[in-house]
Order: sequence, then C-alpha cells, then structure tokens
Amino acid sequence: MDEQQPISPVTSVLLGGAAGSIAEVVVLPALVVRTRMMVQGADRSLTAYSSFGDAIRTIYRTEGVGAFYKGLGLNVLFTPLARGLYMAGAELSKETLGEGTALTDFAVGMNAQLLASIAYIPRDIVVERCAIDGQLKSQVGSTASSAAALRTILSAEGLAGFYRAFLPHQLVWVPFNGIFFAALGKLKEAEAALGVKTEERYLLGVANTFASAGVAAAATNPIDVVKTRLQVAGANPDVFSYRGPIDCLAKLIRAEGPAALFAGLVGRFLYAGPGFAIFLPTYDVLKRLALSGAGGAPRLGG
Repeated sequence: MDEQQPISPVTSVLLGGAAGSIAEVVVLPALVVRTRMMVQGADRSLTAYSSFGDAIRTIYRTEGVGAFYKGLGLNVLFTPLARGLYMAGAELSKETLGEGTALTDFAVGMNAQLLASIAYIPRDIVVERCAIDGQLKSQVGSTASSAAALRTILSAEGLAGFYRAFLPHQLVWVPFNGIFFAALGKLKEAEAALGVKTEERYLLGVANTFASAGVAAAATNPIDVVKTRLQVAGANPDVFSYRGPIDCLAKLIRAEGPAALFAGLVGRFLYAGPGFAIFLPTYDVLKRLALSGAGGAPRLGG
C-alpha cells in the first residue's frame, strides 16, 4: 500500500467498501462450501461431502447454482460497511502506531478487524445460515435467502442472535489479520531489499496478498471450525448442542478427532486467499487514484 500519504476515514470506508464488494461476490461460492464442510461432522443428519470438489458437484447437482449465492443480498448491503470499516481501522492504526515491523503490522490487522467486526459478525452469521440451508434436514424458520434469514434470526433469537460467538469470532479474525499483515509486511520488506516497488505492481500485490492470506487461513482454521459451528447453532440447537466454545471444542475432538479442526481448509483457503488478493490490491489501486486523480494508473505487469 501507499505508506506515505494519509487518506481520510470517509474515503477509506468508501474505497474499502467498493474493493471488498468485488472480492466477496467472487469468493462467495468458496465460503458456502467451506461452511458446509466445517459443520458437517456435527451430526449424521447433515449432508456430508468427501472433498471440496465433491461438495461443489453435489451442491450443484442437487440444489443448483443458486445455492452458492444464498446470502448474496445481505453481502451486497453489509460488505461495503464491513470492508470499509476494516480499511478505516487499518489506516488509522498505521497513522497512529506506524507500520513496517512485525508488531506494528500485526496491530494494523488487529485494529482493522476489531472495528470491522461491528458489521462482519452479523453478516457472517446470516451468510453462514444461508450457506447451510440445503444441508440441514430440519431447521428453525427459513434461511432460503438473506431476507428470510434476517427475519428468522430476529424472531427466534432477537438482536443478540446476530452477535453469536462474538469472542470466538475475534479469536479467529484478530490472529488471522495480525498474521496476514505481518506476513505481507515481511514479503514487501524482502522485495524492497531487492529493489522491487511492490506498490507499483498490481499482480505482485495480488500474489503477495494471496500467499499471506493462505498462511493466516491455515494457522487459524481450527478455531474457525469452532466459531462457525457456534454461529450457525441457532439453525438447529439439537444438532449444534454446544454450551460455548470450550464445550464445542471438546465434543468435536471426542466425536470426530483432531483432524476435524481442519475441515473446510481448502474452502477457507480459496475464500480468504482470492478474497484478500482481490480486495487489498484493488483498494491500493483505488486509493492511489483517489490521491492522484485519474493519472498514475498502476502497472499491471507482475
């Protein structure tokens, strides 16, 4: 990113929202598959898939392509706010705490996540409930669309239902974003030492972001499995009968073994990697254009 010129919070929210919306539409199918594979071991009544590819084929064959885009309506509404707050938090952290060291880069990710979670958590819960709509044999209400899911959660659980698993959510995404920005900073540092100006090369920025997000996704997948099961628990409390994150973790390991903590890893990698690889480099492009006008378009070569 351009580390020299500050950008106003309003501008960072708008640009982050635009870049994030593009990314989320592209990776939503991977999020659906990742969610289903993370929860499938909770009960034998859930449709199970042997692999990411099997899930894609089965969902397409039995539910159609629309199943991969349930929750898109809410994504369109909430993602600009969530991603915008994310970039506002990141920019604010850079301006106040600095960047360029492992600690300050970790802080950038942490602060970005904490601010964005205001919108991210409700969005995640609704999108994940929509994602498993065709996987459950029975559920509370309807989650056939984001509007239906909103009504169901509000009527059955109240406003608190939109902030289920608040702490596990932070335990996933604060480390994820901290690891992500720290890894990204190290890559940029190594490239700068070789005389490479990463901020001027869009495709290199994409590759750096993809790699950093992949590392962060793998490192935080176990707690994400626990978080996801808790976030969808309102769909069927009998199937997802957990008293909290510790109880969920204990039951999961006892019934399914430690390998279950890495369920959905391919889907998560294909959600987080491309999602961030599209999001941040696109934000960087929009930011430079906002700062310099229509001129200074980035070079697209790697």
